[in-house]
Amino acid sequence: MIISIHQPNFIPWYPFFQKIQAVDKFIILSHCQFEKNGYTNRFMLGDRWHTMSVKKGLIPIREKYYADPHTDWRKIKNKLPAYGNILNELDDCIFESLEKTNVLIINKIMSMLDINTEIVMDHPTTLRSTHRLIDICQRHGATEYLSGAGGKNYLDTKLFQDSKIKLSFQGGIERKHVLEVL
Repeated sequence: MIISIHQPNFIPWYPFFQKIQAVDKFIILSHCQFEKNGYTNRFMLGDRWHTMSVKKGLIPIREKYYADPHTDWRKIKNKLPAYGNILNELDDCIFESLEKTNVLIINKIMSMLDINTEIVMDHPTTLRSTHRLIDICQRHGATEYLSGAGGKNYLDTKLFQDSKIKLSFQGGIERKHVLEVL
């Protein structure tokens, strides 16, 4: 069983969905720290960031809330009129909860892309980094973990070897935003 794990990014790039399509099960990692200036509440299209403002506090993603989601969503849609039809399809995904909003958007885009990979939420744990990923893989019976290319910079490959879980890295990705693909 091939598994991949990732935080629930806000309207992710197309390679995020390519990774989901390449695995048997995709785990959404939301019991981890919200990262300021990350991709869980914003996305870049062209040379411009499009952001949903969040309430203050460094807390786990699953406990994070958008400050004014409907106003921010209207602003994003107004700045991206060329993608209006696609963005309008996501209107029913916008809620105060960052986790709920992002998971609904990911699922809706997966449907639009005809991707049927099983999506599972992570579980609470004190484990961190590679140890956490291996624990999730083991809980779900993974024989292989598919990481994004950036994982080469931070994953402890020996821990995967010791756990007898094959470690692969995503390649051949299209550097496009999913809005440009839909």
